Amino acid sequence: MMSVLRQVKELLKEKSEIQQKLDTLEKEGNNHSFEERKKRQRSLASEVQRNFECPINMCGKKYGSEGSLNQHVKLKHPELVNKS
Repeated sequence: MMSVLRQVKELLKEKSEIQQKLDTLEKEGNNHSFEERKKRQRSLASEVQRNFECPINMCGKKYGSEGSLNQHVKLKHPELVNKS
């Protein structure tokens, strides 16, 4: 019984030490919460320059990156991908 009480006391002491370390880190500003982290600034759809146009004549879709155009072609015009 005494060993259990001693273990509980040791665990409570360890918990207190960890809490003190955490409080110190928060005061120093090294521990940012999820809300405080900077998020990546994304461009609005209206701000994207669309220089990559779909090669299908009647499609007329334009994209801001070559990767986006390639994805469009694979999904919407698989006949172009199968020819290559």
